[in-house]
Amino acid sequence: MKQTDSLQILVVDDESIVRLTLAAMIDNIGHSAICVNDGLAGKQTLNNNKYDAAFIDMRMPGLDGMNLLKWSRQKRLGLPIVIMSGHGTEASRDEAMQSGAFAFLTKPFSLAGIKGLIDKIKASPPPT
Repeated sequence: MKQTDSLQILVVDDESIVRLTLAAMIDNIGHSAICVNDGLAGKQTLNNNKYDAAFIDMRMPGLDGMNLLKWSRQKRLGLPIVIMSGHGTEASRDEAMQSGAFAFLTKPFSLAGIKGLIDKIKASPPPT
């Protein structure tokens, strides 16, 4: 992926303020964010569309972020997934990383933190 390429990023979070804030940050740094409000919608959207990355909330009603992450790995979707949590612990971070997350992001997050993560996603080799 070239350093100047704009990424299509899926944001999955049940809190509208988080979705809107993260989407605005992603758009502000030159990428495109598509937002859905729960894990089931995230699963359907990932199944039907191609994204360069996804930011997924860990705790959501219905299909939570960890199960969506595990599903995406079983389907071999290959996109970098950032798990987000406002209630993250070292154990939940470790579980996310062992399950194949690209990164674990603790809420609240900053524009600099989001930009840094997206720069790492762009610099990482494509999944095999």
